[in-house]
Formats: sequence, C-alpha cells, structure tokens
Amino acid sequence: MTAAVFVDRDGVLNELVTDPVSGRPESPLDSRQVVLIPGAAAALRRLRKAGYAIVGVSNQPAAAKGTVGIEQLKSVQTRVLELLEHAGAAPDAFRLCFHHPDGVVPELGGACECRKPAPGMLLDAAAEMNLNLETSWMIGDTDADILAGAAAGCRTVLIENPASKHKRGGEVRPDAFAADLTTAAELVISSGQPQPGSR
Repeated sequence: MTAAVFVDRDGVLNELVTDPVSGRPESPLDSRQVVLIPGAAAALRRLRKAGYAIVGVSNQPAAAKGTVGIEQLKSVQTRVLELLEHAGAAPDAFRLCFHHPDGVVPELGGACECRKPAPGMLLDAAAEMNLNLETSWMIGDTDADILAGAAAGCRTVLIENPASKHKRGGEVRPDAFAADLTTAAELVISSGQPQPGSR
C-alpha cells in the first residue's frame, strides 16, 4: 500500500480571489483567475520524490448554490491541472465535491458523503488507489480539511493562510501547523515516513 498526501486546492495550491458578493477571499470562479501559489508546485514535486502519491480533494459548491454553472467550475479545475502539469507537478488523482447541503440546484443539493469535513473523497481515492490512510497526510487551510483528514485516519497539517482565516475557528487540532505548502511538505518528509523511492 502507498502513503499519500491529500491536498486541498484553493488557498493551498492556487491563490484565493475576492468574492464579488461577500468581499472575502474564496475559490476562483473563472479559469482566468487561476494563479498557483509560489512554491506549491515545487512542494508537490518534493513530496512525490519522497515516495508519496499526491491526491487533490476540494469542495466546489458554487454550482450547487447557483452562483455559476458546473462547466465553469470544471474549466477552473482544468486550468489548475494545466498549470500543475506544466510545472511538472500534476497530481496522481483529484476529487471534487460539487454538492452543498443548502444547494438550490436539486441534483447538487442535500447531504453527501464527499463534502469535507466528511472523509468521502479521501476514502474513495484510498480504495481505488490502494492507499494506506494511516501513513498518509491531509494538508489544507480550513477546519473542514483537518476534520476530513482526521476522520479518514490520516495525520494532518493546517496551513495558516491569512486569506482563508475566516474558514478556521481555532478549535480543530491538526498534527502540525505550516505557513504554506512548502513548509507543510518539509514537515511531512521529515516525519520519518517510509520512502519507497522516486515516483
């Protein structure tokens, strides 16, 4: 079984953008807004070289809320993957949850098992890719990321991105804190996990 690093997307891999309604930093809703956070791609390359599978897991509820169409969200995701691939840091897999419990689009509304803080996306990837969750990590910048990782049985790193502070209540207890993905990757690699060789 392979150890994995599960990573959130917005605020961890790519920059957040100002939401026109709330005024808060949120996920980009237009592919032209996608900008990778400096050092994020290099951090993924380091984690892969250390032997970890890389799996992205991201909540994307804007279509469920009726803010944009689901195809627009998919185009944003495509752009994120294009930029990562161009930087030599394409993940091994990526899971998106388009649901929201208060969604106004019927097929995307209601409870689901994939929306973080539920661990569904992590569990699904682990089953498909034969991942060892006990030796895996979840890296994210919100309480929901840490709760999902813990629920899946992973160790967790909370990235204290100032832009996503409104998504952290200060009550979750990750295994470690980091300023960004670069620092988080260093923490994971120095944790003493088995390193089966370059991937």
